[in-house]
Amino acid sequence: MKDAVRTSVTGKPRYEVVFFDLYGTLIDIRTDERSTAAWRALYEKLRDLGVEYESVEALRDRFARLEASEMLRQANRSAVRDDWREFDILPVYRSLLIDQADEVERILPLPQAAAQAAWAFRQGSTGMIRLYQGALDMIGRMRKAGVRVVLLSNAQSCYTRPELEMTGLAEALDDVIISSEEGIRKPARDLYMLALDRELVTAEQSLMVGNDETNDIVGAAAAGIDGAYFRTEISPTHDPAVSRHAVCSFKGADYEGLLDYVLNA
Repeated sequence: MKDAVRTSVTGKPRYEVVFFDLYGTLIDIRTDERSTAAWRALYEKLRDLGVEYESVEALRDRFARLEASEMLRQANRSAVRDDWREFDILPVYRSLLIDQADEVERILPLPQAAAQAAWAFRQGSTGMIRLYQGALDMIGRMRKAGVRVVLLSNAQSCYTRPELEMTGLAEALDDVIISSEEGIRKPARDLYMLALDRELVTAEQSLMVGNDETNDIVGAAAAGIDGAYFRTEISPTHDPAVSRHAVCSFKGADYEGLLDYVLNA
């Protein structure tokens, strides 16, 4: 894929840090976690790891029970409001393996085995994944101009971290903040404040770029952060073409337009 954006820099960048959403903003993706392919992939991976379920349906039923139990456990331990609490799904995969832990650990340490099981499911559920054209070049140009580029994503780390490596984003970004690792998700103001504290910047020095008006634009605005809105194919269906809450809106992942806005203040 040719990854090129051509925008000259004529002034000082408008922001010190630009936070980016991931799916629908940097990565175009289609997933279906209800698909037979996803559950078959997990079933086969578990069997490779020494854990065999009677059937794919038996596995799905076991997963659902473990997920409900784990969600309750995490909720009881969380200090975050119910509306914006984020669930970490990786312990569910570990629980699928725990009854046969001795057998599994003859093959892999349990944490690695759980991560592999989660990744197998994610791959099975993914019909398409690709970087939007120009994403890496855009990030490189921002960083060259002195702008820190940070991922701020509602996502499951056990799925997203491998995808960042696979697409080259892991090396391209200055920092990565993922909701499942923090226990809180967008549009919570507290997550945006956490991001500002972590990057040692003020709201006025920051921009949030995303394709979900509520999570990325309205949420950022609640923390005093400007928002740039991309209306992409996987934006929520009810989202507008232009966000009245954003400082700028673009049709699609318009990196050239974004670069012009950020770098030519």
